[in-house]
Amino acid sequence: MKKLFTIIMTVFSVMIYGQTNNIHQIDKELQDCLSLKENYTTKGMVDCVNTATTKWDIELNKTYKKLLSLLTVEQKEKLKIAQRKWIEYRDKEIEFSIQIYSDMQGTMWIPVLAQTKLDLTRQRTIDLESYIANLTIDN
Repeated sequence: MKKLFTIIMTVFSVMIYGQTNNIHQIDKELQDCLSLKENYTTKGMVDCVNTATTKWDIELNKTYKKLLSLLTVEQKEKLKIAQRKWIEYRDKEIEFSIQIYSDMQGTMWIPVLAQTKLDLTRQRTIDLESYIANLTIDN
């Protein structure tokens, strides 16, 4: 079990730190949560990841609204369409991941599946934040 936990923690660390050298507060909190001994279980890991996913989802919604406020009417409509399509993509990707990981042996795949939704949500937030940064570069 300890060896399995070490492997999972290594994978999560690489996923988090592989994104950027500037770790986001949500990911820092996730890392801190995962490092607590009581979360060395599948349930503990999934709870940590799900909490972080909820926080990223809140951040995504705030970022989406901020971006909308910077756009023209036509751009807003395009973003709304893109966001609906992204939600469809996210849901289909999660369905696919469930199909893959549910057939695999061991409980380590449960936190990996939870991490899939987190990664998708985090990346979409980062993508929208980059639009905001580019639109406000001169401000």
